[in-house]
Amino acid sequence: MSLSLNRVDQRSRLAIRRQPYWQRLTSGQFIGYRRISAATPGTWLARFYDGEQYHYRPLGDFADLIEKERYDAAVAAATPWFRHKSAGGLSGDFTVSAACAAYVDYLTVERSKEAAHDARGRFRRLVDTAPLGGVRLGKLTPRHLAEWKKVVLANLQAKASFNRNATVLRAALNLAYKRQEVISDLAWREELRPLRNATRRRNQYLSAADRALLIANSSDEVRPFLVSLTLIPVRPGDIANLRVGDLDVRGRTLRIPAGKTGARQIPLASKALAHFSGCAAAKHPAAWLVSRRDGGQWRRYAWGDQIRAAVNAAKLPRATVAYTLRHSAITDLVTVGLDLFTVAQVSGTSIAMIEVHYGHLQQEHARSALEKLAMT
Repeated sequence: MSLSLNRVDQRSRLAIRRQPYWQRLTSGQFIGYRRISAATPGTWLARFYDGEQYHYRPLGDFADLIEKERYDAAVAAATPWFRHKSAGGLSGDFTVSAACAAYVDYLTVERSKEAAHDARGRFRRLVDTAPLGGVRLGKLTPRHLAEWKKVVLANLQAKASFNRNATVLRAALNLAYKRQEVISDLAWREELRPLRNATRRRNQYLSAADRALLIANSSDEVRPFLVSLTLIPVRPGDIANLRVGDLDVRGRTLRIPAGKTGARQIPLASKALAHFSGCAAAKHPAAWLVSRRDGGQWRRYAWGDQIRAAVNAAKLPRATVAYTLRHSAITDLVTVGLDLFTVAQVSGTSIAMIEVHYGHLQQEHARSALEKLAMT
């Protein structure tokens, strides 16, 4: 039996998956529908075949309409695009934000929900709210990207942060170019190249007093996340990935799920044990240990936005980010004389990386110790 996406009863019985279900309208023209979770209304897509390759365009979820009207709305939205493609023309109304949305959709289908979620957060913060987001691809020039880069660099300050965000934007625009939504990649070819000398030692350090000030000025929702980063020297993503079952109260240890260096267990001091025990209270072992207010998992864009608000309220250096707390914790461990092997183990990195970024602190500690040996 052939699939009829125009029938609500058939759509409601479709399995939840990332790959769209397609219905042929006419030669080379298709309407697609998919739901990636039971909590979403489902999204619609258009697909066009030009005789050599397929082209895709996201249409939206049409959630403001009743279900029986959504199919017709999707077809109506796709028709002008089909007309453009059939005539060999480009979609003149396709904006940078639309290209970013199409890339998020592509990541969801071809890569993973995590990659799509990360890209969506970056676009929401840095593209959709910027003048660049509303620029039509056919009108896009290097000047638009140069102005965007200037503003983003001023806000992010670190070249490495700019490179990470520019890489995702460049991928979105390259996908639009591949799909023939724009005739040339000249506008971003040079302006979105990775900046040189972007990798350098992280040197933004917060004293214990400044960390306490940051926490005091944070929202009730993000505060447990920040406290966690002050108690153990792990990556922000490690905190977000913790499950209640990773906490061993009797053994006073916390299992860090597989990350950059694989899974590991770290010992917990009394204060850390009390904090994480509080986070785990009344939760299922599979629940997120340090969760958002609704029990959901923390994502980079969400904790980033809330930390920026706390940084501004506390009047701390603008370069302060979640990773600053990890850097500050590792700095303190090295400064008090903990051997680099143990520091590397608990922080989930190599001794070589600790030596590169923090070796100078151990040298200062050794110099102070040697001063005490000096004969007077």
